[in-house]
Amino acid sequence: MTIPAWQRFTEEQDSWPKASRTTDENSARNAASGKTFEKRKRMSQEERRLQIVQAAVKTIATKGYWGMSLQNIADEIGITEAALYHYISSKDDLLNMALTDYYDTPDADEYNARTATATDVDGHRVSFYPRYCLNILLYNLQRPEMVQLFSVLNGEALLPDHPAHSFFVSRHQRNWEMVRSMNWALPASYDEKRFYHLYTLAMSAMDGLQYRWLGDKSFNLLEEWLHCSDELFPDELWSGLRDPSEQVDNDACLLPLTLNAREED
Repeated sequence: MTIPAWQRFTEEQDSWPKASRTTDENSARNAASGKTFEKRKRMSQEERRLQIVQAAVKTIATKGYWGMSLQNIADEIGITEAALYHYISSKDDLLNMALTDYYDTPDADEYNARTATATDVDGHRVSFYPRYCLNILLYNLQRPEMVQLFSVLNGEALLPDHPAHSFFVSRHQRNWEMVRSMNWALPASYDEKRFYHLYTLAMSAMDGLQYRWLGDKSFNLLEEWLHCSDELFPDELWSGLRDPSEQVDNDACLLPLTLNAREED
């Protein structure tokens, strides 16, 4: 997809974390293997809590929830297992912290929306879904250990007795409620039902590509997503609606391009 604003991302791959970069090897990548922790006895409560969650992310990403023990976490950061209970109540509590405090965060939501949104001459804030999807992927490339954590847990949590089962079962709809609340510039042929199907397809495609990327160091996630975007957002439908930079008339009102405006008419 030839959008000048997107071209620079393909030229910035050397700035990604090492675990996110493409190599000639077709072996699986371990995105969490390089994380180490300073084993200090004295830390503030917030510093220690963050360190515990980061250690949990690394351990779950490599061993899964069932393979993780609290002793693993204690050993990783250099404290006793008993000391962990000053900060967490249980193994399930630690899992919940990793998912809600460290994966689905306001910072991630803000990053995904910020450069996908434009404010027009009348003050309307309008968002562009293809760029929003690209931002999700770019954000994940900056946190490869979280992609591995998510992918491992997403597979494990298919089982109803997994403590993250309800989190993953409801996550798609929960995120959709946030997405549908935004003011999107969409092709005229899109209503909310069609947009929901596109959202489902795009998120499912991204999850699948991320699994491929974790399993193959030679797989370039960004380039594959750009190819995928060509299919999801074809030029004949989406030209001018893929990125805020495509709106060259700074004096134009963008509201007529939005689904919300069409549904109100």
